[in-house]
This record gives sequence, C-alpha cells and structure tokens, in this order.
Amino acid sequence: MNVTRDYYYEVNERGVLTLDGVVQDDPWFLDFFFRRLALTANPHYDDHPFVSRCGDEMNYLRAADTPIVYTGFDGDRLFYAHSLSIPLHPEKLSYSKDGVLYHWSPVGDKGRIVAPVAMELSRWIEPWGPFFAFRDERRQRMVPLTPMDRSDDIVLLRPKADNACVGCGDANPFSLGLTFVHDKTNGWIRTFVKPDMRMQGSLGITHGGFVALLLDETMGKSLSVQSIKAPTAQLSVNFRKPLTLGTEYEVRSWIERRIGRKNLVKGMIVSTADGSVVADADALFLTLRDAAHS
Repeated sequence: MNVTRDYYYEVNERGVLTLDGVVQDDPWFLDFFFRRLALTANPHYDDHPFVSRCGDEMNYLRAADTPIVYTGFDGDRLFYAHSLSIPLHPEKLSYSKDGVLYHWSPVGDKGRIVAPVAMELSRWIEPWGPFFAFRDERRQRMVPLTPMDRSDDIVLLRPKADNACVGCGDANPFSLGLTFVHDKTNGWIRTFVKPDMRMQGSLGITHGGFVALLLDETMGKSLSVQSIKAPTAQLSVNFRKPLTLGTEYEVRSWIERRIGRKNLVKGMIVSTADGSVVADADALFLTLRDAAHS
C-alpha cells in the first residue's frame, strides 16, 4: 500500500518558493518542481490549488499572486524557476490597474513579471490611446496589451494568423497589423496609429492613400464584427488637416444605417492630443449577395 506524503509550499510575488518558511533555492529542484506543476483536482486544497507530484510526494502550492513568476528576460524569452523559459509573445502581455505586468504562462493562465523585468520591457511599451501597447520593432507594428480591468463591453480585435489583409492581417508581411477596439455599448470601432516613414508622402506628411486606407479598414471592421461581408463600393474622404508623422491619431467608425444590401458607414480620424478632426469619411459597403441570403 502506497502512502502519499503531502507538503505545502508557497510562492511569493517575487517568485521565491518556500516550504514552512524555508527558501527553496536548489536550481535542480526548482526546475523539477515547476516543470511538473499543474492544477490540482483535489477539492480539499482550495488554498493550495496547484500541485507538483514527485512519486509518492504531493507538493501543493499556494501562490501570493500567480504560480509562475517571471524573474528573467534575455531579449526573446521570459524565465521562471531556475532555467525554465517561454518565448515572449507581446500579444499575450496584460496589465493590472495597479500597473503590474503579466504574460501568459503554462500554469495558472498568466504569470506575474517581477518589477526589474517589467522595467526592462518598458523600453518597448508606450501609450496607445487610453491603453498601452508593445512596440514590436521586428514586425514594425504596435501590439496592444490587454487591460485586465477592462469592461466586458470592450473587446480587442487582433490581427488573425490566417488573414493576409494589408491593414489588419497577420499573414501578410507588409501588413500594418492593426488592432481594433470594439465598444459594444455604442458599436464604435477604434484604433490608434502613429504614422511612420512607411506612410510618408512627397510633402513629408502622411500620404493621402494611407489616410483613406486607415479609414476604409476601420469602417469595414464595423461591419465584420457584425458578421456582415461587404466590400467597399464607394468611399468619400474629406482631408481637413495633414496627418504628421510620429503623431498619434484615433481612427473611429460606426454604422450609420443599413438599407437592404446597402451599408452606410461613417468614419473619422481625430488627434488624440486635442481631439481635433483631421479627416472624415462616408462610405457605402454592399453586402455580398450570397452573404445576404445565407
């Protein structure tokens, strides 16, 4: 008859593992312990919801915040335990209202990032409208972080891996990789952009074609979130002011009305600095016939 032995560990917000107040710092044991860590199915351990099994030993874990705490970063990977690591994926970063940075983890859904590592990552993190985003220099795009305290009415629409759209796809190497914010309370679609040299026209300002692209892309997203398949039939853009490079703008759109297959959509670009409108647009999108009867 096998008799299991139960031990009760704790991990604090800095990733320090202890047993009965004694710090566990053996490198081999740390990697062994966290490599085997999983959720426990035992209902009697609500205060120690994770377990790392070693033969007849049941090593239960209580976390001050998260079971996985990232304590190192080498430019590509986040490290925990002693030498375990996962690749950094900016789209899997999130932050709390207290400013604590998290990243997806193999156990417990997310892992806390300790302050020194968060400070290192902050070199690539900057405001994105009312949110924050990671500046992915390799792919030349802004990757918004997920705010953990956001309302359920606010949804982030990220680029999809199988979409080759030049505006919002992830399968196109030339895509702008735009992420959108869908506000379900009013139906608005928003995104935030800082035009760079890729969008520059001959006068040193944002090319008008890119202004139209940003509006068309955002306006089309107003329909796609409603599962409406409708290509652009007409687009009228009013260029009020030039979009300067390196300045942040909000691109906003909403459905004005629908008449049969006709979808009338409005959009505008405003300066996030002073709220002034720099461009606005009206567009007609025609629902595909097959989609309209599906």
